Amino acid sequence: MVKIDKSCGCLIDDLLDDNRLCGSSEEDMKVMVDPDPERVSLEFYEKRMTDGLPIIPPTRGRVEKFYRYTARKPGDVIATLPPRMGIATVEKVAVNAVMAGCIPQMMPLLESCIEGIGRDEFNLAGINATTHPVSVAVVVNGPVVRDLNFNPGAGCLGPGNLPGASLGRALRLCLMNIAGAVPGVGDHATMGSPAKYTYCLAENEEESPWEPLHVERGLSGEDSAVTLLGVEAPHNVNDHRSQRPEDLLDTIIHTASTAGCNNSHVPGELLVIMSPEHAETLASHGWTRDDVKNYIHEGAVVPAEMADRGGRKLDEGLIVDGMVHITRSPADVVLVVAGDAGRHTMIAHGFGGSSESQTVPVRFP
Repeated sequence: MVKIDKSCGCLIDDLLDDNRLCGSSEEDMKVMVDPDPERVSLEFYEKRMTDGLPIIPPTRGRVEKFYRYTARKPGDVIATLPPRMGIATVEKVAVNAVMAGCIPQMMPLLESCIEGIGRDEFNLAGINATTHPVSVAVVVNGPVVRDLNFNPGAGCLGPGNLPGASLGRALRLCLMNIAGAVPGVGDHATMGSPAKYTYCLAENEEESPWEPLHVERGLSGEDSAVTLLGVEAPHNVNDHRSQRPEDLLDTIIHTASTAGCNNSHVPGELLVIMSPEHAETLASHGWTRDDVKNYIHEGAVVPAEMADRGGRKLDEGLIVDGMVHITRSPADVVLVVAGDAGRHTMIAHGFGGSSESQTVPVRFP
């Protein structure tokens, strides 16, 4: 094994520029030795290129493995990401995917994520620059959930699943290193959020009584897709006793109808992650997905006096009988079934009307 002189530095640029680890010896061209991961992680951290957690060094060999799973060329541009207007090339995205611990087969999902957040309707500039702790969440649908072993069941939003954890983390690293969303620089969230480390879940389509999210949005059930949303960290709704749909949904509505969320003064999307047991309670009484979304939209309101305390002055045209809807229409209720046993639902308020979620099909080469 080649001994690498510690004084050579093994800089980030050296790792990405060619197939060797450093310029200390010609011999290192013949035998590849992994750079010291602790030293590389510290160097990336000092350059503000990580989320603070250790990374996998993005050597050329590791990055090139990801090119096998894309139809694009390494220099192809997927999107331009604000606020820095960073050019998200395939190569740059692959580098961040390696750092996050993704497996190469996940490259098509990450490309679709980058495509989605790069759309004007998503308003990444606003999401990155705001003082509000809004994060970018990913919902994964379709056969890829099974093929890559995403966890749509128990603990789907928690630790322990490599695809979900690394996809969400890779997207966050792209936001930092390409878009420039570094805390205090391009990301001005007052306190930030743990959801800014990784925020990814797969829908539990097998246990859902309704069509999956991506099918509702016009794709085929045989398609794989990612949906990107600008939302806050999820808040739990615990209701183990309600047996009537109206009672259960009233609990969810009461939890969601809070002054102080962006939706209270700028109505917009609301992510509702419903457990299979809660979904079955509703479906067993004949309630469709649309019925649920209509009921939540109609019932989720806050007093206008409380709503008009956010960052933007409340539009008086939104006030009806002294109340304000937190969603603009039933379409703003993004309903997903995920998780396993337990009568829980989670809700995540959006970025008001300033961001529209994007569903992007995953294209495999």
